[in-house]
Amino acid sequence: MPTRRLPLLLSSLALGAALAGCGGSPPARYHTLQAPLDAAASTRHANYLIEVAPVSVPMQADQPQIMLRNDAGSLTPLYSDRWSAPLADEIGAALSDTLTRSLGTLDVRTIKPAEGAPVWRVQADVQRFDMIEGGPARIDATWRVRPLHLAGASTLACRSIVTVPAGAGAGVAPLVQAQQRAIALLGATMASAIQAGGREASPPSAEVQLAGCTK
Repeated sequence: MPTRRLPLLLSSLALGAALAGCGGSPPARYHTLQAPLDAAASTRHANYLIEVAPVSVPMQADQPQIMLRNDAGSLTPLYSDRWSAPLADEIGAALSDTLTRSLGTLDVRTIKPAEGAPVWRVQADVQRFDMIEGGPARIDATWRVRPLHLAGASTLACRSIVTVPAGAGAGVAPLVQAQQRAIALLGATMASAIQAGGREASPPSAEVQLAGCTK
């Protein structure tokens, strides 16, 4: 092959590869479970910190891509719609955000507490994390709030089932927004238990079903 034709051939191959890439899969869209900051933080200043422990999530939902469930119970991975972090981390960060804002405190992940500092430890074990085609979004979780170095407070363990209808609109965005609200409502239920010193929990809306608590 004449040397002068080689650059032309390489340029043609590069152009062909670029055009092929344009016709491939669309770029991935990344979503988060942390809702926009559209509400003012609590004006109270708690005399304790919180510690959100690593969240446990079901394996079938713990995927980089959003898993969409249909009426028959089948799961479809949405390869172009993914979580911006591992699902357990997304849920943990969203719960921490709700708790710190509603209680007026800090998470020990952001500040190292002094030895013996009063802390509420929050644990969540997600049993179901469903994003159903056409709605609703649902989360079923057992959770526990446990006081450390807090006199008179009690440990409380509960199960909450949160179901939020998806809003109008095309694509997966309405379902993500519904799941954001579901996590925020779960966090608000946990916050109510902390505010009550571990004696009880109060669902913040009819979208939350409290399926029993034990001390």
